[in-house]
Amino acid sequence: MCRRELDKAESEIKKNSSIIGDYKQICSQLSERLEKQQTANKVEIEKIRQKVDDCERCREFFNKEGRVKGTGSAKEDVDEDTDEEKETLKNQLREMELELAQTKLQLVEAECKIQDLEHHLGLALNEVQAAKKTWFNRTLSSIKTATGVQGKETC
Repeated sequence: MCRRELDKAESEIKKNSSIIGDYKQICSQLSERLEKQQTANKVEIEKIRQKVDDCERCREFFNKEGRVKGTGSAKEDVDEDTDEEKETLKNQLREMELELAQTKLQLVEAECKIQDLEHHLGLALNEVQAAKKTWFNRTLSSIKTATGVQGKETC
């Protein structure tokens, strides 16, 4: 019976270990994906800044940090095309930020699940250790009892 419980606990430990391994792999993949997206976003922003700097009309609307200047310093005859482009770029930026936030949220959720599984694994290991100690103590006491009984009979 003790052996069966021990085998059961060991199989559960293996199962938990594989689940933890899977979650760690998922987390690392999500981290890599997040880093790639951040790098791609930085490259894309740098390209946009370069295009803005190259265009004389666009340069007037942005300061050196890339922030939009006040409307007082910009020309009054802004084309509708540039407004549409700005809106499109703003929308793309919002979408990218939203996607980044969702990816970060998924990463945090995965880390929480991993932490929870590690906690359960620790509890399972403690139970296995307790079962081993109990089994060992029972076996030892039964051996002592058996040898004690036999020792008395021989005397």
